[in-house]
Amino acid sequence: MGSKKKRKEIAGIDQDELVDPKLLADPDSCFCEFKGVHIHHKIYEYDAESNSQAQINKLCLPMILLHGFGASVFSWKNVMKPLAEATCSKVLAFDRPAFGLTSRVNLTSGNGDTKPINAYSMAFSVLATLHFFDLLKAEKAILVGYVNILSPVLLSAFIFHMDIVG
Repeated sequence: MGSKKKRKEIAGIDQDELVDPKLLADPDSCFCEFKGVHIHHKIYEYDAESNSQAQINKLCLPMILLHGFGASVFSWKNVMKPLAEATCSKVLAFDRPAFGLTSRVNLTSGNGDTKPINAYSMAFSVLATLHFFDLLKAEKAILVGYVNILSPVLLSAFIFHMDIVG
């Protein structure tokens, strides 16, 4: 009898049988790596040249959209452009781990980190959100979320001494 090849499984799913998320992504999709996780995100940029008069009396802060359980960037597809126009800035949405096109992580395999952070934890979601602040080169941003995500992120924002409005 031949030896059986050990398959890489996450949540009981053979990872060799999955399609590369980049092949499933929209043309405007982006991917970045954060703490070993390939995070799918989209950025809608406000077109300042065609709307130069629209900036008067507007906040002009970037916005990060945070989806809840079972959702993804797709949840925000119809509102990203109007929100960018309303804020005169960039609007970013990203898929949290286990959702959308963001990579799945095997929690049992180590990556050499002595204290790895659980990619499915709220702490990781907060750190990923802060990573996107850096990606947007923003000191301040508007956070918009629904269901179970916004309260812990806002709580963490207080911990990190960010300004909270609203």
